[in-house]
Amino acid sequence: MGEELGVLGEPITSLQNAVVKRAAGLRLRKFREREGAFLAEGADLVAAGIAAGRRPQVVLVRSGSVAEAAAAGAVPGGLETGGAGAPAIVPAALAGLTVYPVSDRVAAKVSTLETAPDVMAVFPLPERAPLEVLREGGAGRPGAGGPAPLVVFADRIADPGNMGTLLRAAAAFGAAALVAAPASVDLFGPKTVRASMGAVFALPLFQDVTLGELAARLGGPRVYGLVAHGGVPLAEAELRRPAVLCVGAERAGLAPETLAQVTDRLTIELAPAQSQSALAEAGGVAGAETGAGPSAAVESLNAGVAGAIALYEFARRARGGAAAPPEKG
Repeated sequence: MGEELGVLGEPITSLQNAVVKRAAGLRLRKFREREGAFLAEGADLVAAGIAAGRRPQVVLVRSGSVAEAAAAGAVPGGLETGGAGAPAIVPAALAGLTVYPVSDRVAAKVSTLETAPDVMAVFPLPERAPLEVLREGGAGRPGAGGPAPLVVFADRIADPGNMGTLLRAAAAFGAAALVAAPASVDLFGPKTVRASMGAVFALPLFQDVTLGELAARLGGPRVYGLVAHGGVPLAEAELRRPAVLCVGAERAGLAPETLAQVTDRLTIELAPAQSQSALAEAGGVAGAETGAGPSAAVESLNAGVAGAIALYEFARRARGGAAAPPEKG
């Protein structure tokens, strides 16, 4: 028998159980705000939260799963998440917690996925720090005190997948925090949490904050805005800190009130599409008409991809990388 993962509670089979009803209700934003909690689905996410120092309020494991065996101490070393490089749920991390085995029916009721995972946990929403702490590089984030802070401002991004990707990029490239404008998707909604792949635990998050409020609390930073056309090419732009990087939804772009506060517009240059005549000559398109001018291979990038590219460039410059020289016309 391995070391015990906390306390294995009585199995839960009733859909009317109070623990089950509370966990299932967390799929709704109003319930998350009322309860001050959110749901993490999957061993990788639960492990990421625990590794980040977050203590779950309750852990649910499917009856008969390897997760239940690990919770009972039958799996030496605890429950491995299986993801490459992902942390494992180790016995010490869950010490003192009650882990409830649940039936498949209960797991299906709690989970927002088509197939419920073996491990789910309810975490408390993080306490919101004052925006002023971002002047020093982050609200208690590891690594604060290095380069002047860069804060990501998500402007009305409604797609949880894009928001989750942007969260991952912000965490990966050292942003001090991510701030979401009003009308953005909830940062702690189930789809956003899953898409973040654990990044929701990795940096301070602020919901429903305007750009004006953020800029005022940061003491007048440079405000960069990603635009599809007409901005300074990202590779050539002078990127200074402290700064706010504004990223909008792919179709809508940045809101007019956001653009009015942007000090520097940035454009990510896209590769040109191969002309139809060139493709025809290469045998790629039969009967292609000639004379068509070159255009971008794609019209735009989604918020997650565009934000990730810009954040990488900011991080590269912070490590001493230089801007590319402007192209000669």
